[in-house]
Formats: sequence, structure tokens, C-alpha cells
Amino acid sequence: MISYICLECRENEEIPLDVVRTMDAMDDGDSMVPPQFSCEKCGGTMYPEYYKGLHGNEYKITDVLDE
Repeated sequence: MISYICLECRENEEIPLDVVRTMDAMDDGDSMVPPQFSCEKCGGTMYPEYYKGLHGNEYKITDVLDE
């Protein structure tokens, strides 16, 4: 499971690794942007707490949020 945090309301959601990797594999866009999902609570953008992508990029919530 990959922990995702909403950039708007800070809601936390666990998303299965296979779902995240499938989205990553299908994404032909910017490799600097991780697979993202919409928050079920507020509709905001969900960002991974930590995820190392299929192309070796590392994404950390601390890179986009000041806690």
C-alpha cells in the first residue's frame, strides 16, 4: 500500500501498490509528476507520502507540503 495525502484537506488514503504502478506504467506524461488521484473527501489532488516510480524518480510529500 502507498499512503497518499490530499494537498487540500490533508486526508490520508492507502492505495494498493499494484494500482499505483499500473497508473505509473500507463502515464505518458511528465515523469516528474507521480501517479495522482483525487481525494474522495474534498476532490483535491492526492500526492504520495513516498513512492519510487517505475522510472526511478522518487516522490515525497515533503517536497510539496510544508508541515
